[in-house]
Amino acid sequence: MKTSTLVWIILILAIVALWGYWYSVQNAQSVTGPSSAMGLNGSPDQGNLGQPGNGQVQQPGADGQEDLVIGDNLALGIDSTTTLGSYLIGYNGMTLYTFTKDAVGSSTCYGACATKWPPYIVTAGDHIANLQAGVNGAVGTIARADGQLQLTYKGLPLYFYEGDTTGSDTKGQGLGGVWFVVKP
Repeated sequence: MKTSTLVWIILILAIVALWGYWYSVQNAQSVTGPSSAMGLNGSPDQGNLGQPGNGQVQQPGADGQEDLVIGDNLALGIDSTTTLGSYLIGYNGMTLYTFTKDAVGSSTCYGACATKWPPYIVTAGDHIANLQAGVNGAVGTIARADGQLQLTYKGLPLYFYEGDTTGSDTKGQGLGGVWFVVKP
């Protein structure tokens, strides 16, 4: 084989490899908020925690210091602000809340409430025990009235807030005196 032919082959392979790398980086960063992670019913699409190839969701850290990367199969992570301190986030990087009207092992948020405060829904095959270091508490599930499984932390059902549009939002904190971010 001629040297010039070999050089062209190596050049083409290098271009293809660089394009592949660029393409994978662009796709890994394309999911940035709840609008791109919404399910058919308008709630966050949460049924793929245990599915390989989920990719990563990259969110700006609430502290503004660095990006937070939530990887495949991570059910709960931690973010923080100077005013709230550390709090839990879901697989999608969004803030998680509890509802003071709920009891351990039971959700009272249905209908319009669940539209505004989508429950953190998981499937039986999801790896809910995959937690970011520092999450200190029992993680489990409860069966909702519609048969779906809702993720719980220390027995309390977990929710997202529709008013949060980025991973650093905590707009639901203290609303109505009954909704609060979840402390790890």
